[in-house]
Amino acid sequence: MAKESYNDLIFMLGDLAREHLAEKKNLPKAMQAVFECEDVLLGVREEIAALEGEMNEEDAAYQDFLDQQAAERDEQQAITRKWRHAVAGVESRSRELRKSLSSQKAAYRYQKNSLALADQKHKELEQREGHDVKKIDTSRANLKTFRLKMMRFGRMLEDMEMELNQVLTPRPGQVGAQGILAHKRLLEMEDEAEEKKADHEERMKALDEALAAKEAEAQAAEEDLDGALFDLGEEVYGDRIAHPALNPIYPRLDKAG
Repeated sequence: MAKESYNDLIFMLGDLAREHLAEKKNLPKAMQAVFECEDVLLGVREEIAALEGEMNEEDAAYQDFLDQQAAERDEQQAITRKWRHAVAGVESRSRELRKSLSSQKAAYRYQKNSLALADQKHKELEQREGHDVKKIDTSRANLKTFRLKMMRFGRMLEDMEMELNQVLTPRPGQVGAQGILAHKRLLEMEDEAEEKKADHEERMKALDEALAAKEAEAQAAEEDLDGALFDLGEEVYGDRIAHPALNPIYPRLDKAG
């Protein structure tokens, strides 16, 4: 029969001591460290559960949005089919404008993210290079220029959206107005779906990264707890604390040691 491992037996002893001695009045000194490690691990696991809950809620909310869009899309498409000739005329005039607007919106979202990163880098620079006034002023000026550029970009998008809205707005009394408005709504829904998808993916990515970080914390906390239990086992073995659950381990440790 293979010789039992001293480390395995010490860990077993620590685990048994945690189970059977935790309510005793005169606790081993190492028991407090075990309690503290357990509290840390429990806290991290609660945070993991909360993040998983947020991910489930985000997924459910996004699915609800998709379901609602699907139902409304069927209604609006039925209307556009009824007035397809009026819709065809508007669609041909709005196609290129909408394509350009969609492209510019994508560029704006990218630049908006870049601005957020630039702002964060500037804040870090202020902390790291606070003594270099010239460098801070240059960074601040660049950030200001970036913000002004984004403001002009935003106004350009507003103008393009206004132009597209005019094309998609029927004249008073225009034949097929219902179909044109339904077509307009379908286009709005496409934009909403694109933005919602981007927001959803960004949110899920952030939650996934936070969850991965917490899982790493949990693993570290588990290792700390294992170490604390090992220390507890060594203390209990050294003192040979008498207890029916612990007593059988001592002779096995004597042989292993």
